[in-house]
Amino acid sequence: MSVPMTNVDNFWLCMDDPSNLMIITAFMEFEEPLDFNRLYATVENRLATFDRFKKRVVRPKSKVGMPRWETDKNYDLRSHLHRVALPAPGDKSDLQEMIGNLMTTDFDHNKPLWQIHLIENYGKGCVLFFRIHHCIADGIALIHVLLSTTDTDPNAPWPESSKSEKKKSRSKIGPMFSFNTVMDSVRDTVKTSQKLSAKMFKEIEKYSSDPKKLTKILKTSASLPVEFASVLAKHTIMKSDPNTAFKGKLGVRKHVAWTEPMSLDKIKKVGRAINTATLNDVLIATVTGAMRRYLETRNTSVNELDLRVTIPVNIRKPGTEFELGNKFSLVFLALPVYLKDPILRLKEVKRRMDKLKKSPDPYINFGLVHAIGHLPPSLAQKAAQLFGNKASGVMTNVPGPRQPLYFSGKKISNIMVWVPRSGAIGLGIGILSYDGKVSVGIASDAGLMPDPEVLLEGFEDEFNELLDLVQSGKIYDEPLVLHDRYKEARSIKKEGKKKDKKEKITDASDPGRCIAHTKTGKRCSKKALENSEYCHVHQHLHEEDTVLHDVAQIMKELTG
Repeated sequence: MSVPMTNVDNFWLCMDDPSNLMIITAFMEFEEPLDFNRLYATVENRLATFDRFKKRVVRPKSKVGMPRWETDKNYDLRSHLHRVALPAPGDKSDLQEMIGNLMTTDFDHNKPLWQIHLIENYGKGCVLFFRIHHCIADGIALIHVLLSTTDTDPNAPWPESSKSEKKKSRSKIGPMFSFNTVMDSVRDTVKTSQKLSAKMFKEIEKYSSDPKKLTKILKTSASLPVEFASVLAKHTIMKSDPNTAFKGKLGVRKHVAWTEPMSLDKIKKVGRAINTATLNDVLIATVTGAMRRYLETRNTSVNELDLRVTIPVNIRKPGTEFELGNKFSLVFLALPVYLKDPILRLKEVKRRMDKLKKSPDPYINFGLVHAIGHLPPSLAQKAAQLFGNKASGVMTNVPGPRQPLYFSGKKISNIMVWVPRSGAIGLGIGILSYDGKVSVGIASDAGLMPDPEVLLEGFEDEFNELLDLVQSGKIYDEPLVLHDRYKEARSIKKEGKKKDKKEKITDASDPGRCIAHTKTGKRCSKKALENSEYCHVHQHLHEEDTVLHDVAQIMKELTG
């Protein structure tokens, strides 16, 4: 049976580039060897029962129109499940070398776009390495699919083929980031955003070198929904991150590294000591400190540096995690690399994360990604690069199963996942918790960052410093660090309160004037409209802010 590919799935197919393949990668680590026959049966009866894993991508011969998913008449699991072995001594560095090599190998596009490698001779055990093209599904769905092949019982019987059996989760995992629902009110925003015409994106292509002009077009376009125009304009005028060891001209070769699993209890202990900072806040702040340390080893100036990462956000309805395809959004998170003090950095990361959770950006960005998926491949790539190049890295944080899982009768000792990068982004950061522990993995461009293990050493040093501050009680001392903006921010806040108090007095003495303020901070001199506190210009802006506030309020209710 042949079915057309969706625009969004086609977008990820078209984004393939030799220097950044659009392939999601993951591994499961075992301390014992797997029985290959049982592994074969497990993949055949659990993973390969999803139809898309037996379909190949067929492009139209005319090169016009959408590719189609077509059942591969020559499908053979042996073309996708491979058995390899590490050379002696088969240690972690050998495994990282092999995974780095496999990560840069493209698929045979005459077959379904996925592979599994059983990597043997890894110590006393082995590793299962998964490679699945992004056009098949997003990371959220693929994690659920991969974990559905596991068991919670170490004595579970061999899998039996059952075409009528529905795919049910054998292990519950949390959402990527913290958004997992699309309510009707927010869905309306997304639906409206999807109506954006290709003509607007021709303007993106035409004016991408002139962000100010594009912003003006967006602000004055009555056909664009307020929310979409506001978020898109914000992204457009956003300056691109500078070239560093994390971003720049890429090569084909990649390197990977990951930490040993760390105790979740220790991370939670740090979070509780910083005004209820979440586990996610602690991990991201620690990654930020590690990035600072690494850049210092490369003699990069860091004291004024904010670097962005893009974070995938789940917007699927609960219960639809097994529907293959791409149904996710992205958000930009600026990391305060400039902050040296680990406590200040953690507090600032928490502040930014809290603000992002209340933002409508994830839902608006979903409409943007969907709209880009409607475009021809060449234009889609340009539109994606316009936004993708704003960041220095891609970060995923997947709360995995809390209990141990078993695959083919053997316990999984560790799990790691990476999502692909795009444009000039050379750094991928994967964070995944499992069975009371968390692991952090790095994928980097070999030319820009040949030693990702140095960044991970910095991660461990940063976390140990935080933990020591908590355990010693020094975390409650007043931070005294040069080159941060702590006192400056407090000073600005005090001045702002004084100014607000002064303006309130002025407002009371002139009730007929618009209460808004200009960009310079002065009160608007125009007369307020009848039955309004604003002039005709600021009334329009106030209505925009109200709409955005409503969406943000919905987000607040969704995320608790």
